[in-house]
Amino acid sequence: MKRKIMSVLLASVLAAGALAGCGGSGTAEGDTAESTESETPAQESDTAKEETAQDAQQAEADEASDTADAKQETGGLGEYVFQDLEDAEINYFNFSIEGKELYEQEIAAYNEIHPNVKINLNLVGGGTDWRSTLKAQISSGEAPDIIMVEGSADFDTFGDLLEDLSDQPWVEHIYPNSIEDCKVDGKVVGLPGGVVCYGMLYNRAIFEACGIDGATLDSYDKIDAAFATVKEAIESGALADQFPNLEGVVSVPGSEKWVIGQHAGNAAMAMELKSANEAFKAETFDFTYADQMKDYIDLMVKYSPNADNPATLVAVDYDSAMGGSFCIEKTAVIQMGQWVQPVINEIDPTLLDKIGVLPIPMKGVDEDNICYGIASYMIVNKNSSDANKAAAKDFMNWLYMSDTGKAFVTSNIGVPMDNFDDFPSANVISQACESFAKSGNTTTLVFSSAPDGWLDLLGAGVQSYISGDKEWSQVVEEAKTNWAELRNQ
Repeated sequence: MKRKIMSVLLASVLAAGALAGCGGSGTAEGDTAESTESETPAQESDTAKEETAQDAQQAEADEASDTADAKQETGGLGEYVFQDLEDAEINYFNFSIEGKELYEQEIAAYNEIHPNVKINLNLVGGGTDWRSTLKAQISSGEAPDIIMVEGSADFDTFGDLLEDLSDQPWVEHIYPNSIEDCKVDGKVVGLPGGVVCYGMLYNRAIFEACGIDGATLDSYDKIDAAFATVKEAIESGALADQFPNLEGVVSVPGSEKWVIGQHAGNAAMAMELKSANEAFKAETFDFTYADQMKDYIDLMVKYSPNADNPATLVAVDYDSAMGGSFCIEKTAVIQMGQWVQPVINEIDPTLLDKIGVLPIPMKGVDEDNICYGIASYMIVNKNSSDANKAAAKDFMNWLYMSDTGKAFVTSNIGVPMDNFDDFPSANVISQACESFAKSGNTTTLVFSSAPDGWLDLLGAGVQSYISGDKEWSQVVEEAKTNWAELRNQ
């Protein structure tokens, strides 16, 4: 719409200049009337054509403006500002094949207001290496216009494609604790595609039966004391009638290195490495907050059903700790995140009404934070045509600024943005995490930026500590050495 209006204004200026030029072609002031009266039929015809063309252009601009205004007032556009776009055909590359139906619905809804923009959805994932496929497309000269990537490593790998998105309207809505992860060299290059959020999930009903308000547990010592109270109630039999299966406070899936190493370790890592980008560039890792991570691991182990024999914890897998324990109220707490909602819903949907989230306390440092970070990003190919880049950006703006787009987005994920209050995530765990995010009580996700293989080694080290095979100091020194060696391979 703005492009057409500008064309009309420019045409009007040029026409006015042309008419002024004809009227002031060096004749004397007294000759003007005579000159005007003596126009030839050809000149009169040209003038009439100019006026007709201008009238037509103005009518077209008015029609476009009326259409835009009508669309802005209806159709759930919300904060999104409708813009008239050139015809475009853009390719949208996404590795999340599970979201196929949702993405197709989003595209169809966008096409209702922009039918002249064709969006080709290219889903590559599952058992296919999506990065290799994307690299092949780029090499063949068929690079997509919109690309879903995972973070800092991908920003580096596909750095030649990154369009600067700093001027886009959704940027101002990104939470302060998340904005740095969207940047490269100080410029916003990625639209958050969703978040991963986790802490210690707890059963509010069990805690309330012990007289504990989980919302007040905002420090290591308070959490420790609350766990001790629940443990005492279990051992005394005070909760036996109400929760007959309850046998321990915390489920610890010790065989899962991603839980006790990657996810538990992230809280300590992020205290030192402030963003995913910083972690990706770090040649060394000092493990400054290793003691805080140890305290947290010790807290979980102390209140697990296996506390008297910690070595057995390294045999407890995800299914046993989650479905076989927490979901059936054999335990009251587990370190997990929003991804477990489908598991809970399948085993006991009523448990979802009782779920709360506690922080992962780094003792004496940041004790009231959950881990909360961006799982994926949408980027725009800076090498695409101007028309395709404009359409790509507009589609992304529509997704995150219009009411219709927001409803689609939060039907599947939570997003780190402050303009989604009226569109809460359908995931109750994500909803519980949002209160932490809005108040800034989050630790960003940096684990994905660790050197390849490092997280697996860290997890193995934590297992060795839990089982008693290694001292914590040895785990720490190995983690520091492994980081430096793997980063420089």
